[in-house]
Amino acid sequence: MEPHQTDQQTMRALMLTGDRSSVVRQVPRPVPAADEVLVRVTSSAVCGSDLPHYRKPASELGHRLHTVPGHEAVGVIAQAAASGIGPAEGTRVIVYQHSGCGTCTFCLRGEAMFCLDRKTLGNHRGGADAEYVTAPATGVLPIPDDVSDSLATLIACNFGTAYSAFRKSGAGVGDRVTVFGLGPVGCCVVALAVAAGAEVSAVDPIEGRRDLAKTLGATLLVDPVAQDPVAVIQSVTEQRGPEVIFECSANPAAQTQVMKLVRPHGTVVLLGANNSMEIDPGVDVIRKELRVIGSWVFTQPEFPAVVRAARGLPALRHLLSTPFPAERAPEALAAADAGHVGKVLIDWS
Repeated sequence: MEPHQTDQQTMRALMLTGDRSSVVRQVPRPVPAADEVLVRVTSSAVCGSDLPHYRKPASELGHRLHTVPGHEAVGVIAQAAASGIGPAEGTRVIVYQHSGCGTCTFCLRGEAMFCLDRKTLGNHRGGADAEYVTAPATGVLPIPDDVSDSLATLIACNFGTAYSAFRKSGAGVGDRVTVFGLGPVGCCVVALAVAAGAEVSAVDPIEGRRDLAKTLGATLLVDPVAQDPVAVIQSVTEQRGPEVIFECSANPAAQTQVMKLVRPHGTVVLLGANNSMEIDPGVDVIRKELRVIGSWVFTQPEFPAVVRAARGLPALRHLLSTPFPAERAPEALAAADAGHVGKVLIDWS
């Protein structure tokens, strides 16, 4: 790490340098516009969607070489918006990862991620992995006092994503639910499905992640390297497959298996982003009359329900590992890249 300075015009930030390397260095502290707030970050985290950029060579990073990464920010309002809009100084908040024009149909519905002028933390604007971040005054979400920074950071992306997807799926009591990919999003889906009364099977090649899913209530654990998950799960579902499958791995082979495994009239929810997916629409979708849903992140209007759901799931504490201190933030990225079990957190407080 480069030497820590106390200059009020700079801050510490994690920066990508290419080829699975990163560094904490001093960068200019962002200055908020009149309708923005300045947030002093206390906690951020590594998301699976950060890793493809972490793995790229420097020559392919483009603007990301000069943009603070990360889109999961929890902190305290250090400077309220000059416009008078939004929370007051001292309010603890989650920074919503997307912002938009504020006037289109999607923005007015709290769905800035669909705005044609979308700006995302860690991509189009400076991100969460730093001591400070700016955000639209309408894009910060106050956190109840009884929600810890670590839990709030999980809510900011992974749990919120899982919650929104689970609601879309319609899964409930008595359903057989299978989750492929047991990173933080997949494990959050497991916790939600168990709480809803579903019978849950969980698929992942990493033993520690399968063990975590078991702790969260999954009753059938499958190693897709040692076993054929389609055959194993069909054997306990009358050879027809589960009612609902969540694909959280972004693994092309797993995505193909999911479409083969789900039962007729079943539901597949795609959460793991991948550049391609091989399916036979006639056999895999049409003749099974499947419902295939894509789900991205939670909307701002969903936030109160997301928080209530997280509060009601004490098992989520098993996902919250000890945060890496800011000076060791590069180790956090490396840990996530290596398949860390649970949520990788960074403490900026």
